[in-house]
Amino acid sequence: EEFQKTLTRSNDVFATFKQEMNKMSKTIKKLEKENLTWKGKHEQTSKSMFTMAEELRNSKNRNEKLEKLCRALQLENKNCREQITDLKNEDLNLIEDKEGTPESPGVLVEENGPAAASDDDDDEKEGKEFGELGKESENESFEKEE
Repeated sequence: EEFQKTLTRSNDVFATFKQEMNKMSKTIKKLEKENLTWKGKHEQTSKSMFTMAEELRNSKNRNEKLEKLCRALQLENKNCREQITDLKNEDLNLIEDKEGTPESPGVLVEENGPAAASDDDDDEKEGKEFGELGKESENESFEKEE
């Protein structure tokens, strides 16, 4: 009888132990699945972070290039404005020189003969209408006259 009781207890303990082992193996499988899920999410996050860091680096490089281009364009714009101002000043000086010649105002003496006053007026109108293009043609015509 004692042997039966001991055997029954042993069987009960064994059954309990077996149930706990089954529970533990189920829990381990569940945790392993979660672990794989978390590893996958970690890898995806790492890839995303790497991609974002690369995009940030590329954006910074692009930004630096654009800033350099902007500075160059600003410098070119400044130089062009200075050239325009210089050309305007030259044109004013040329006009003052034309008006200050001993001949009658609006008449220039060329190598081939006097030019009509209306020609000078046309050149001045061109300069006003066409901006720098007209001024360049006026400068060229003045240089030819000299």
